[in-house]
Amino acid sequence: MASSPLPAPTDLLLAAPASAFPPEPLSQAPPAARGAPAAPAGAMKPNQVGQVILYGIPIVSLVIDGQERLCLAQISNTLLKNFSYNEIHNRRVALGITCVQCTPVQLEILRRAGAMPISSRRCGMITKREAERLCKRGAGGLCKSFLGENRPPKLPDNFAFDVSHECAWGCRGSFIPARYNSSRAKCIKCAYCSLYFSPNKFIFHSHRTPDAKYLQPDAANFNSWRRHLKLTDKAPQDELVFAWEDVKAMFNGGSRKRALPLSKVEAGHLENYNHMWILDLC
Repeated sequence: MASSPLPAPTDLLLAAPASAFPPEPLSQAPPAARGAPAAPAGAMKPNQVGQVILYGIPIVSLVIDGQERLCLAQISNTLLKNFSYNEIHNRRVALGITCVQCTPVQLEILRRAGAMPISSRRCGMITKREAERLCKRGAGGLCKSFLGENRPPKLPDNFAFDVSHECAWGCRGSFIPARYNSSRAKCIKCAYCSLYFSPNKFIFHSHRTPDAKYLQPDAANFNSWRRHLKLTDKAPQDELVFAWEDVKAMFNGGSRKRALPLSKVEAGHLENYNHMWILDLC
């Protein structure tokens, strides 16, 4: 068997997020460059209406559960108006973005703010960070990379995310981005037995420890590892969280194309559906 060019397991260390993750490669742009600055936490009130500039387009925001969220339907009808409902939905799912549904009162507030039409019945809300990931700007212009391949974040060669899951008896390991070169790459080193697993196999690998509690894992869905595998650090730095989000978005199914052509009837229905104001993306 040919030797692997990858570093030996002994060369890969389980890095501590606070010390092994340099902030320089992942420095964030100042708030003014990425949109309107977020209001201080103490100044935000429930259902407070605001406005966020997202890639030059004003988007209505609403404070929900103490967090400022943007109207996904408005984003879809402005920044992403050239993409279909299915493309937006698949991309959102691929990135692991979950919508928060508005209450009837919040929906009425959005109507009066001009973000939603009077006939709307539902509206999903996402955070500004999630909106930026969904509308990622490509080198050739706005949303050019919307359905493109996600580029891996710039990380040190020997860097590893300290991750864990709670499926079955649970497990902990090192997710090594340098080894994550395909969807089935064995890039996670178990902290207990030192064996390597692909992400979707690792969530079904567990070790029974004295304080562990058994949790029945869900069906063996290839993408389910993105829900179950989490950073072990309960309060990670933002740079670490953003890098982890970008890594999880790699090799995901958000850019799949429909294999068979649409019939004329299906195409007509889809065309009408895509131009509706209400985009039920949840």
